[in-house]
Amino acid sequence: MNKKELIDIVSQKKDLTKKDAEALVDTVFDTMIESILEGDKVLISGFGTFKVNSRKERKGVSPKTKEMMIIPASKTVSFKPSNRLKDAMN
Repeated sequence: MNKKELIDIVSQKKDLTKKDAEALVDTVFDTMIESILEGDKVLISGFGTFKVNSRKERKGVSPKTKEMMIIPASKTVSFKPSNRLKDAMN
């Protein structure tokens, strides 16, 4: 499912115009992004948790040159599904 399909489904299920459904979906995603950028967890009950993880600087090998290099520290977002979602999948 992509964003357009999600907007279409929300529009149909909640009897909204596509423009209103798009505004709703955008607001939800924008709010989640703001929270994640502030370093907060985003917990959606029954769905899962989005969380910021920090990666330490580490050694690696360049695939092009095969030389050793230092991979800089970075941040990434992880998702852990809720037990309810895991159970529904199995």
